[in-house]
Amino acid sequence: MDTELFSFAFNLFLFIGVVIALKDRGQIKELMKKVTHLQKIIDFQTTQIDKLKQALHESSSAPSSTVQQTTQIESTKPDTVQEQIGGVDQSQLSKPAKPTVKNQFTLPEFNLDTLLKGNGIFWLGALILSIGGVFLANYSIEAGLLPPGVRVILGALFGCALVAGAEVLNRFKTKLNVNTPYISAALASGGVITCFAMVLVSFNHYDFIPANLAFVFLAIIALGATYLALRFGPVLAGIGIIGAYAVPALVSTGSNNVGALLLYVSFVSLSAVWVADYVKQKWVWWQSFVGNSIWFIGAIFFADKNDFAVVLLFTVASLYLYVLSHLLGWRLNLGMHTPLSIKALLMPRREQVATLITLFLFAMYLTINPAFSHLTIAALVVAVIAIGAAYKHSALDTWPYLALFFALYMFSLMTDKIEYDNILYPFTGKYLFVQLAVILGVAFSVVMVKRDTQRVAYLLLLVLVPLSLFGVSYIELPLQSDAILYPLWAFELLLIAAAASLTAMKSPIPLQRVTYLILANTMLTLCFTMLLSASTLTLAIAAQVASMSYLSWKYKVEIPDWLYKAALLVVVTRLSVSPWIADYKNEAILGVHWTLIVYPITLGLVWFAAKYNPAKSLNAWFTGVFIHLCALLVTTETSYFLIGDYPNFAHLSYQEATVLSLNWLILAGVYFWRSQLTTRLQKLYIIGGAVLLAGSALIHLNISLFESPYFIAEHIGRGVVNWLWLQWLTPALCLYGFIHFKLIAKQFYRVVYVIIALLGFMFINGEIRTLFGDGFIYWQQGMSETELYTYSIVWLLISTATIFVAQHLGHKQLTSIGFIGLAMVILKAFMIDMSNLEGLLRALSFIGLGLCLVGVGWLFQKMQRKPSLSTQSKEA
Repeated sequence: MDTELFSFAFNLFLFIGVVIALKDRGQIKELMKKVTHLQKIIDFQTTQIDKLKQALHESSSAPSSTVQQTTQIESTKPDTVQEQIGGVDQSQLSKPAKPTVKNQFTLPEFNLDTLLKGNGIFWLGALILSIGGVFLANYSIEAGLLPPGVRVILGALFGCALVAGAEVLNRFKTKLNVNTPYISAALASGGVITCFAMVLVSFNHYDFIPANLAFVFLAIIALGATYLALRFGPVLAGIGIIGAYAVPALVSTGSNNVGALLLYVSFVSLSAVWVADYVKQKWVWWQSFVGNSIWFIGAIFFADKNDFAVVLLFTVASLYLYVLSHLLGWRLNLGMHTPLSIKALLMPRREQVATLITLFLFAMYLTINPAFSHLTIAALVVAVIAIGAAYKHSALDTWPYLALFFALYMFSLMTDKIEYDNILYPFTGKYLFVQLAVILGVAFSVVMVKRDTQRVAYLLLLVLVPLSLFGVSYIELPLQSDAILYPLWAFELLLIAAAASLTAMKSPIPLQRVTYLILANTMLTLCFTMLLSASTLTLAIAAQVASMSYLSWKYKVEIPDWLYKAALLVVVTRLSVSPWIADYKNEAILGVHWTLIVYPITLGLVWFAAKYNPAKSLNAWFTGVFIHLCALLVTTETSYFLIGDYPNFAHLSYQEATVLSLNWLILAGVYFWRSQLTTRLQKLYIIGGAVLLAGSALIHLNISLFESPYFIAEHIGRGVVNWLWLQWLTPALCLYGFIHFKLIAKQFYRVVYVIIALLGFMFINGEIRTLFGDGFIYWQQGMSETELYTYSIVWLLISTATIFVAQHLGHKQLTSIGFIGLAMVILKAFMIDMSNLEGLLRALSFIGLGLCLVGVGWLFQKMQRKPSLSTQSKEA
């Protein structure tokens, strides 16, 4: 009991001393500046006095000049001394009479070149000393050479001896012929590490000292290391921080005491952050944060549900040390209410990195060890810290959003058992958590909106809090609870909408009025969305875009463009992905599949938003979304009406793959065409079109080569009109449209022509094969002689027509293609068609082929253009 009382008194004394030291540190800095300034004045006046004595000594030779110089010196005033120091008399101050205060208090600076050339041996020695001290502790434990108390005392004396040796070398460096300050820093670092190790061994292994006393000793060593870092330079701070963070790993007791570990790490982090703030070295801060995060990760894997309080306090301490202490001061008394832009708020800073990593690690601990009470307390603590910090400093206006996302994640982890038969279950468990979170978030947003009208981030938060919390909770709601929870949720949403409408009528600021109206519309839309189905959530978002545009036009208020862009991206993403998700395949609205309802209504809302939106810079976005939705409407509806279902990427059938590849190809063409009508989003449309074109090509490669109906018995339809029109003919026409309308670069024309020729070749052969194969084009079914001749006749006619058309158009490449096709027909006739004929049939076949070729030649000559007179004269 006496030990605990002594420890408490010592902790209180230590805390008061630290607070007083922090309070007086700024005054000490100011005094140091004034002393330095006064010393400069004294040095300057000393120099002037020396010059005056020299002038009086030479007065016999030059009395007049002496009097003039004396008058000039005496007329010099103290307030002009600084100007002379910086201007005329700089050469006179090159050798001051005695060393200045600045030279006396200058800390040794770190120089990597000097370290590598002349001080490496010192650091090697310090490293060996520190490791030797740690291993001495380990060896004393394992070997049992001396009693435990003697081992600990000898280890502590060894560490203190190293620190004392560093101080002696620093004080008597002239007598001891020490030319570098790094040897003192090296010895002191080894002593600090050894002392840390001895305290941990005494506390964790031998239980010589209680937790409170170990806490005190560690605090003393941390403060001592801080003092030594200020005395011997910031290099010692780095070495001390590394050593202090490494001690738990080097001296492991096997107890897995998470509380003691995090307590120790917190005090090391406190010392390191204080030193980093004092010496103004960012690398010390980063070094400390990395060590703090590494041990936080280690604690997550060793901790369990019983360590929640310790982990929570460590999270709060980390946020305080690495974020709040820098922005709000150590006493959290600083503040700023100047509104910052979105770019400034999201600009990468070390405080943002520390915040995100700390909250992420805390969330990982809660994911591994979920408990309803712990999740609730964690969300509440994070929300209070975020609200308080944002209330004090406008640079932390993003923290309430982080608290909102953290609360949503905590809600997703809550798995408490709920009795849905109880009519009061909406006021228990995680559903009560949602309602309280909405009240807290909306109340804080309203307070900030009225307090700082220029900090518009809270206008968005006001809308986002109820929308996200109620929306997510309703999505995760079991089906058996709709009858009870939906009326309550609808009532609360309507209540928020009514309050927002009344506030909008009374608000004198146009932007706030628009925000409250948007909040009311959002709550009404969400209420109707819950009543209908999950697919109508997209309609709710699109309706908000239209509502924001109309209200912005009506009240002449500018709403940031990024809000529209974010909402439009959400709409496009949901409508692009939802048809291919299994949960939406059987979704229906009023008995009709949902895409036939949602897509046209969304198109109308986008058109309405584009009409009334006052920002001309968003015209390209609205047009792009409108085109994309039109393409999606065509894609989904053609797939639904042709197949009767939406494609399933996991098991695409032949028909689904055919329709999907064609739709993607058409959509790619739309994107390429849209890229020619805009400059700001041109690259985005080109990239999107290229991605869709690549996806269509991959599907085509699969259904035309690997799973082609030529190789797999796939029924493609009887008659002339069948699935081959969608598989090969229509894509060929689309690719020709790409060239005709110049939607692709010219260097790709030749490749596209080759692809068109291949698609046309497969389509024509497939059509012929269908007539003889009863809806199949499978090659292994065999081929009759009649079908064999049909190929020759059809390709002969096609080649001939190609030659005539190319000759008429003067297209040399097309003429060459026609002659190549004609040569292939002749080769086939000789090699395949006529190989099995005998007698009269063989003779008639050759005669018929010869007559055809003669007729083709005659027609070819007949259609040749006669050269003009000028051409004939030139040739003559």
